[in-house]
Amino acid sequence: MKRKTITTFTVLSGLLLTAFTFADDIIKKLGMEHSNAQYYILGNLLGNFSSGEMEEDNGSGENESVYQQAESFKLPYARLLPSVISGDKAGAAKELCAYIKQYVNSQDFADAYNKRRESAKPGSEPWRPDAETIQSQKKSLKQQEAQLAQYKKNKQLPASTLDAMEKSLVSQKKQLAQWEDPHPNQTRWEKNYPADPTPIVRSKLQEYLALVATVDFTAQLTEPDKYKIKKFINPLYEKKSLKWKACYRAGKEVNEVVTAFVKEWLKGEIITSVKEKMPDYKNAGAGSPASNTPDTPVTTGSADSKTDPAAKPVKEKKSLLNKLKKVTGF
Repeated sequence: MKRKTITTFTVLSGLLLTAFTFADDIIKKLGMEHSNAQYYILGNLLGNFSSGEMEEDNGSGENESVYQQAESFKLPYARLLPSVISGDKAGAAKELCAYIKQYVNSQDFADAYNKRRESAKPGSEPWRPDAETIQSQKKSLKQQEAQLAQYKKNKQLPASTLDAMEKSLVSQKKQLAQWEDPHPNQTRWEKNYPADPTPIVRSKLQEYLALVATVDFTAQLTEPDKYKIKKFINPLYEKKSLKWKACYRAGKEVNEVVTAFVKEWLKGEIITSVKEKMPDYKNAGAGSPASNTPDTPVTTGSADSKTDPAAKPVKEKKSLLNKLKKVTGF
């Protein structure tokens, strides 16, 4: 069975991976607009698409529900995806890698990141008891631990009851750990949105390498069901994360290009200290077909959204994931 591949943008911007020439604009080649492409790069980099105050961290990974994964990993709409799939996928992957790295190192990215970071800054902290109550809770916890140890030694209670007590102690310890920090929201914000985004970018690049190493590109799919959907024959693969499946759809050829690029990126400077504005793609490469196509950002209607790639487009149209499912049946 010939397997169609997902656009490299999905793999790269979804996990924030990343020459680019004006005459061969990969974004226009995909039928996208630069404002939208940069919106997805930033959103997938930060792991969410919210432009408001940071919410509780739900973590990440395969234990997340599909809904939670979709909230932090979105696939862009690429109108001309079929032509890229049927053409030089490896070449397109290299161009897109270069574009994403170029954007991440630009002043445009720095401005968009700082704006998102500021908007995510928490305005309040959760309720926290006074020091006396916390100390009392710690004392109670020690007494409960000693009591549980005695019960286990004398076997006075059934295993189910002992298990319930252990779970209660774990929960109390977790709560006490949260109370140790008087400003947990501020601490989490500083961790998730550091002043210098270099650690985030490096982490995403490393995350991709670790993930793609686990992907079985030879995995077989079932025949289409009545809804024309294919599934993995191996049920364990069916439970894999959206990012894992995105890498699988991209195919081995594309991921080999991306892997080589990411490894090389990690060897050097992740984000340069000296930043430049992204080129004016409207006027670049004058005379080429791509340069004659107007690149109007998709906006939400607000004044800021016209120049801010962090602003969510008013309409994402038909998602790339749904489009690919229709094409591949998977």
